[in-house]
Amino acid sequence: MNRELTISRRTVECAELSRPGLDTPAGAEGVVGLGGVPVVTGRVRELRVRPGLTVYTADVRDEQNLEVRGTLQPGLLLVLPLTGEADVSYGGCCFQLGHQGGGDARSRREGLALALTRPEGFARRLRRGACRRVVSLMLASQWLADNEEALSAHPGLIRFRGTHLAARHWRLTPRLLALAADLIELRLGMPPLMRLYLESRCLEIIAEGLGALSGSEPMSACTMRPRERRRLAQFREFLDSGEGDGWSLQALADRIGMSPSTLQRYFRAYTGMSVFAYQRRRLLDVARIALEREGISVNEAAHRTGYTSAANFATAFRRQFGIPPSQLRPRN
Repeated sequence: MNRELTISRRTVECAELSRPGLDTPAGAEGVVGLGGVPVVTGRVRELRVRPGLTVYTADVRDEQNLEVRGTLQPGLLLVLPLTGEADVSYGGCCFQLGHQGGGDARSRREGLALALTRPEGFARRLRRGACRRVVSLMLASQWLADNEEALSAHPGLIRFRGTHLAARHWRLTPRLLALAADLIELRLGMPPLMRLYLESRCLEIIAEGLGALSGSEPMSACTMRPRERRRLAQFREFLDSGEGDGWSLQALADRIGMSPSTLQRYFRAYTGMSVFAYQRRRLLDVARIALEREGISVNEAAHRTGYTSAANFATAFRRQFGIPPSQLRPRN
């Protein structure tokens, strides 16, 4: 496949993509594409560990600016982003998964747990040039039923499971990051033994992830009142317009009619990140588009995004997209 080809459509369905070898032990090495055009390159894998327990791993680079849509079945979804960022929606609720800025990237990683009581659509927005490594575990209804006795001992988890689109972020420990990395790197050369190894890693991830849910109430954009969601959607559109660039948190809070602390709490529930982390990410997206389409210099891109140092801009850009800004070239 030619990596320079582009797809004119803005959205595709998962079922349309060619994914050779995705459900084999080795996974798909190379390209996931559409009609001969690459959508992502790298390595992806989907393995059914037990009835109702499926693990998905991806170590990929996006080759298109594209939205990929699909449907998830009822159950619990655990998502562990190791590197890079992911812009996803479940049932219309948006989440920005990955490093939230500030401090060491490994220590700031957060996972996402999502409850689904009925089939629900999802959308993943790809950004050309972005790289990510992510592990997802789907605990379907059958697996949850088989383990009902153990799970029923945690009332908080029962409430979480029973709330459609309930979502919670939790801090990924170094142990969890190491376990997830093992799943990505795993080569299943001896199926019987490797399946046991794979299952042990998955169960350890599940135990820690569900443990983070058992003692707390669900936090979800989709369990907010409709009026609150509308206000936050309008506020996000305001940020995306660029009108609020350079505003203080107090000024932004006044704009939406909340206190700064309430705005931060609600906005994090709605998007998965703080207001200023969202602003930084959006401005870097704008810079990437300008670098690709206008051919501006790295210094100019840094200036447009409010960075006083081109070196600091390049570091932030590489953290978000996985490549330095100097590697981008204007596209015809």
